[in-house]
Amino acid sequence: MSYDDPYAWVVTCKNKKFHNRNNIFFGHKIPLGETDAFSPPPALEGAFSVRCDECGQEYSYNAKDLARIELALPAGFTPHPFFS
Repeated sequence: MSYDDPYAWVVTCKNKKFHNRNNIFFGHKIPLGETDAFSPPPALEGAFSVRCDECGQEYSYNAKDLARIELALPAGFTPHPFFS
């Protein structure tokens, strides 16, 4: 692990029926914004909506659903409004 590795805030898509075909153990991670290994999560109050970049479904998530993972964001990535 390096402190220079790219990290992102993500949520796991709730559309398990669609995504379990490819990744039954971990689910599809939807990137929300860039971060580093140490920054605290943004202060989120209440639920926020996220549309999946693969299946196109929109679901509501809470702060407890947020995770930080080592992930390089794709070119042209646009962060979720809470994370920009």
